[in-house]
Amino acid sequence: MFRTFFLRLVGLCLSITLLLGWGNPDAQAARLTGKYYEDSMTMIQTLRTVLSEGDPVMNPEEARAEAMEAIQEFSGRYHGQRYDKLQSFTTLRTVFNTLASQYRMSNRPLKPERMERVLMQLDRAEVALRREG
Repeated sequence: MFRTFFLRLVGLCLSITLLLGWGNPDAQAARLTGKYYEDSMTMIQTLRTVLSEGDPVMNPEEARAEAMEAIQEFSGRYHGQRYDKLQSFTTLRTVFNTLASQYRMSNRPLKPERMERVLMQLDRAEVALRREG
């Protein structure tokens, strides 16, 4: 009887903890809506903001960490055959791979020619999204 009560109490505490954690408006999962078009446009804007580094509030390390987190979240939600055939998805995946490899391997900023290429690919992804959507 005591064991059953204890297990129910632990289960209730765990449930409350999960609900409070998921209900947090500042949680990163709240960034994605589940709608591919909107989430892709949000990603493009986030990456442009991070790459421009025009935000005086964030230092470059925080911006890189935010970009990596956003890339991981987007890649975790959108994958598989359903998206592989979309030009916007393949272009975004190329951008993700470029940025992720740069941010994981060094603390240096992107070279100007690589930055220009990434921004061009973001433009292409945006055009492809408008065509697909």
